[in-house]
Amino acid sequence: MKTAIIYASTYGSTKKIAQSLHDQIPDSVLFDVKKDAVDLSLFDAVILGSSIYVGQIDKQLKTFTTKNKSELLTKKRGIFFCCAFEENVHDYVSANYLPELADGAIIMTMGGEMDISKMSFAHKMITRMVQKSEQGKNRDVRLHPEKISDFVSQMFSQTE
Repeated sequence: MKTAIIYASTYGSTKKIAQSLHDQIPDSVLFDVKKDAVDLSLFDAVILGSSIYVGQIDKQLKTFTTKNKSELLTKKRGIFFCCAFEENVHDYVSANYLPELADGAIIMTMGGEMDISKMSFAHKMITRMVQKSEQGKNRDVRLHPEKISDFVSQMFSQTE
């Protein structure tokens, strides 16, 4: 099954996960939505990935999904997020994806990284505020690459 892995990465975590997915999925092609044009007609499946900042996915990925909604609806779909608050995944889906695109999609969070040295000033301020909040205290913020195999298994299981 030819698969497009379309991602938007600000500081590199989402790109790491997208690359790992690409390494595990035969006949897959990586696309950075900020740089690459994508011809969806060439693919049977599409995986969309983005980081989450203040509950939102990357604007360019959101625009891409809205613009290509009709074509995306004809594909097997997977969505992954790189985020610190994995328990909010349903909120992230409903805030960022049209319901019909999320319906039937495999959806998973892959954890997140907070490398302050790479962040813009605004993201540093937001991150520091979150880290000081009750929600941010004692949070194990790291990527979970072990989830990639689970995602791939769910996405391409033979029991569809």
